[in-house]
Amino acid sequence: MKTKNASMLVVLAPLLLAACNVSFIEGATDDGGANDPAALPVESGSNDTAGSGSSGGDAEPGDALPAVALTRAQMDVLWDRYWESQGDVGGSSGSGGGDGPALDPNDLFLRASDLGVSCGSPTTQLRCGGHWQLSIVLPGAYQQVGVYDLEDPALISYSYMSETGEPYSPRPDDCPWGGGSFGPGTLEILSIDNAEVRFRLTLGSLWDTDPSGEYTAPRCP
Repeated sequence: MKTKNASMLVVLAPLLLAACNVSFIEGATDDGGANDPAALPVESGSNDTAGSGSSGGDAEPGDALPAVALTRAQMDVLWDRYWESQGDVGGSSGSGGGDGPALDPNDLFLRASDLGVSCGSPTTQLRCGGHWQLSIVLPGAYQQVGVYDLEDPALISYSYMSETGEPYSPRPDDCPWGGGSFGPGTLEILSIDNAEVRFRLTLGSLWDTDPSGEYTAPRCP
């Protein structure tokens, strides 16, 4: 696995996402269309079952899909439930608490994984063997059709990718793991509405696995 840069876990940095000075690579309009999303290899994970993409915005909490879209407010609820299930009442990641600046509950999370993601879990448990998950967080000004630089500071602040390598031994968790910002690449929002987000992701060679492709992300209820 390639050595990752010092951007580990920038998703947790207490930075305020900018709502202005958007770095468009290409103009953003509301008349963009989308090609049919590429078929992604989706395998059953430890918490999810394999599924297929949806184009009707009908994602349900238990469905495992290649990608889903949900707001920061929805993610906060999922994390609160997760920490409660772990017996940790101090693990909340709420948008308005703490000493840092308030986070916008309307920020949009685009989540994807080769093992499937769901509206009922805030994360995907990766096992060894070259699996990956990612989360791209869009401030309100970026929630429109256009092409965006993944190294834009407003996207780097809370977005991340993680991956596993080949196992060292038969133990399911005995393998290299890496996580951090995406590095060079682009995110193209092909279409976005109240039902789903269709986007194209293009990454460079920073990572061993390559999630580049087109996705349809139904919005979570």
